[in-house]
Amino acid sequence: MTDEPHIIKQLNRIERENERQDGDWKIVSQPLHLKGIDNLRDMGGIPTRNGRVIRTHMLFRSANLHKASDAALHELDAFGLRNVIDLRTKQECRLEEDRLLPDWQYDWFPMFQEMGEFGSQVKGIVANPGTFIESLYPQMLKSDTAVHCWRECFVRLLDEPGAYLWHCTQGKDRTGGLAALILAALDVSDELIVEDYLETNLFMPHITSTLAKKVELVLGERVDGDINQFLIAAPAYIRAFMHAADEYGGLDGFLRERVGLSDADFAKLRDTYTEPAK
Repeated sequence: MTDEPHIIKQLNRIERENERQDGDWKIVSQPLHLKGIDNLRDMGGIPTRNGRVIRTHMLFRSANLHKASDAALHELDAFGLRNVIDLRTKQECRLEEDRLLPDWQYDWFPMFQEMGEFGSQVKGIVANPGTFIESLYPQMLKSDTAVHCWRECFVRLLDEPGAYLWHCTQGKDRTGGLAALILAALDVSDELIVEDYLETNLFMPHITSTLAKKVELVLGERVDGDINQFLIAAPAYIRAFMHAADEYGGLDGFLRERVGLSDADFAKLRDTYTEPAK
């Protein structure tokens, strides 16, 4: 093994590039700087197209909670958080188990069933450098596993109203997909959905050293694939996700036809998680 594998060099380079570009990304969901939780944001305050805003301290997105400090967990609890949705695979959960408070409801709704399945897909980065992650995003709408995951998430949001936090490992791809669907359900504009997704770029440099080890486990230390895809929330990725819903008339149409939301469901979600703008 070399002193600095190729993959580490790429990660270091992308970290520098992201740091130079930090000023390009808008703040849409509000960052919360709680110890041990990366990419944690409160979606409260995001405006909808019908003159409402998302309620504060109701919808949170983040990276995993494996290193969350006691103080961070208790602060989230003080905000009213009681529900956590984990979108990771079983193997990811075992590798880095969430830290939770005893009275929190934890739901595991994996986007990918097994790490072996995910690993085989991740190896596509070798054959398709620079485009693999972009090609993966439409599958987060088209695959049966993904649709089942989204249905379970919305059943929880509807049947057990309250404050929710959802996450994957980095808080970028799977977390970004659920964030986009929730924002669409709450009548947030496509422009703000994209900008909220891109905001993740502000936080990615802080987790690259950890990510490097995980990617090497899947791809191997000598892989020459373009690792940029794992570290950047690119406009092309979220647009690929949204374009995959075009056949349904957009994300809200996807939610109606594939996830099964009714007019009454949309009304309940908007009444529960948004309020009139002040």
